[in-house]
Amino acid sequence: MIFRTMTSNCLDKALFYLKALYTTEKSHRNIEKMTDGYSKKDYFKIQHFISESPWSAQDAMADAAKDVTRLLEGRKHIALVIDETGEEKKGTESVGVGHQYCGNLGKTCNSQSAVCAALVADNLVSIIDTRLYLPKGWTDDAQRCKKAGIPEEHRIFKTKTQLALEMIKSQRAAGIRFDWINADGLYGNDLVLLKELEKLNELYVIDIHSNKSIYLEPFELEIKQKEAGRGRMPTMLLSNKKSINADKYVATLNQNDWKKVVLRNGTKGVLEVETHVKRVYLWDEIENTCNTKLLIISKKKDSKGKWEYKYAFSNAKDGCFKIEELAYMQCHRFWIEHGFREAKQELGMTDYQVRGWLAWHHHMALVMMAMAFALSEKITQKT
Repeated sequence: MIFRTMTSNCLDKALFYLKALYTTEKSHRNIEKMTDGYSKKDYFKIQHFISESPWSAQDAMADAAKDVTRLLEGRKHIALVIDETGEEKKGTESVGVGHQYCGNLGKTCNSQSAVCAALVADNLVSIIDTRLYLPKGWTDDAQRCKKAGIPEEHRIFKTKTQLALEMIKSQRAAGIRFDWINADGLYGNDLVLLKELEKLNELYVIDIHSNKSIYLEPFELEIKQKEAGRGRMPTMLLSNKKSINADKYVATLNQNDWKKVVLRNGTKGVLEVETHVKRVYLWDEIENTCNTKLLIISKKKDSKGKWEYKYAFSNAKDGCFKIEELAYMQCHRFWIEHGFREAKQELGMTDYQVRGWLAWHHHMALVMMAMAFALSEKITQKT
């Protein structure tokens, strides 16, 4: 029913497109290459199906999410992992394109960026939702939005963390099962997002930047007393304790403060990390209060033998999880990166050559359906 519109049934075209995502030459999964060997009429039919047909991409994504939930049913641990993906683009016509940071390339360039959500259980991963990021250069330009076919309700600037929160709420409301939320430092450093997740009673283990300021003991905020006869009356709040950056705190630890944890068996053998967990305190700059988080730090040696550190905050209560479980919960961003790689290399996630809002979402929805099918095959074949 997803592909049935008021005037036609597009199921045959959807099946054609899905098969073509698997069978067309890698890095060339665009409509022109997909229809190579077919008539011009067939090319225009598929072009219309992707760019203009009114079938709901959101319904297709929701259907894929339900399929993935069903496939992962019975798994002990399922994470909802949030991450963004970017792709360099030429020109100014592709919806959402702009001079912005492209995580895929690790630099600022002319690119598109989207926030994605994936379900992850052990080594099984499938993307189930996405939101295209629209820079202010787009949302402030009504004519540009209209030309790209962006619906009026989406012509509002939203940060990537706001888009992430939308997806989390949407998936939970749809009954999609996940046990905790995982994301990178962009999301972990957003105090508003963390507070919203806590209000929703969502468990999270979210990365933070290494220079995040923390306190090792509870503190109070107070206004410094004015010195007699000097200057204006002080108004700035100050902490009565000294803070320390997370990476500076690491330097104070000794070997007894770390515990070795085996995460999984990898292609190069057992993947092992050393993990440290501590209850820390933060300055809530929104409400000007002291609140608390669980700080999780993991380290492992890179190919050159140098220690590599990852930092995360969690709202887990003391004693609810073993250190091995917290380390396991922290490591799941690896799998969404693996999922992105699979979606791009095997299913043409970024091979599209379309410009409009509707076409972009149609393509992404079909890629998610293809990923759900691939997940089903992996489980069936136990690969």
